[in-house]
Amino acid sequence: MRIRSVSISRRASLAASLFAALLALAPAGSAFAVSATLPPGFTDVQVAGSLDEPVGLALVPDAAPLPARVLFVEQRTARVRMSRGEVVTTLGTVPGVRSTDTERGLLGIAVDPNFPSSPYIYIHATDNRFGTLIAISRFTLTGDLADTGTGALAFDPASRYDLIRNLPDLASNHNGGTVRFGTGRTLYVSIGDDANNCNAQLVGVLAGKILRLDVTRLPAGPGGPAPYALLTAAGNPFATSSDSASRLVWASGLRNPFRFHVDPLTNDLFVGDVGENTWEEVTRFSAGGQNAGWQWREGPVGCGAHALARNPRSWRPS
Repeated sequence: MRIRSVSISRRASLAASLFAALLALAPAGSAFAVSATLPPGFTDVQVAGSLDEPVGLALVPDAAPLPARVLFVEQRTARVRMSRGEVVTTLGTVPGVRSTDTERGLLGIAVDPNFPSSPYIYIHATDNRFGTLIAISRFTLTGDLADTGTGALAFDPASRYDLIRNLPDLASNHNGGTVRFGTGRTLYVSIGDDANNCNAQLVGVLAGKILRLDVTRLPAGPGGPAPYALLTAAGNPFATSSDSASRLVWASGLRNPFRFHVDPLTNDLFVGDVGENTWEEVTRFSAGGQNAGWQWREGPVGCGAHALARNPRSWRPS
């Protein structure tokens, strides 16, 4: 199996990200507002305003005409909000979210691909209900699901069903943060290494990984957490392992895969993995069981020597 990756200078990446953030946050007419030169046929319009630290979004798969319903998660307020045109509403607030640190909070959202017959959203959040953990949870949407009227949506926090709520979160950073669906209603989840780079190479430790979960067998209504056996998706690379946690793993060797996308045509994953010092990495996973190499590799260079110096008991490649 081959993994394809693209490495980007960390300094250049951070500069570009900062510039983009300034443009996004700058009020119209301010000194920071800069007109971009767009390709022919493109226009620059504001999709939504009045959002408070939005860090993730998902489209509602509507058959209705545009404008689409777009859901956003706000990292600190733990609110799920929706924009349609210039109208922004609040669907609800996710309870128990720990967001007092830089990288903690409500981080990701996905809409069930069978919506509206399966009226669910799935979220990724750092959680303090049962300790310092990461939770992957489902909420049931109500309202105008079929979008035949106002299109308004809402969810009751009491509808929460926890898929997983015991993922390690000992460090405030390196939490991952994305949930996205692939084919067959399999839910991919990105989890950072929890600032312990050994975790990325330990298959049974659900950190530094992309997980692949089957949500088709989950019961309706609130509850959870689900047994790992119920979440194990057919075709997962370690699905027959004697270790139940390993059965959920799709890919490993990641540092902090904060964002990724699933190609709807090939089902390949394109993962943005946050680099340590010099390189950022975009990695393409074309099959399960692939290893991106962290802590032994970052971008185009090997980093095993300095990683071993910091962690002499670290996993070694055979």
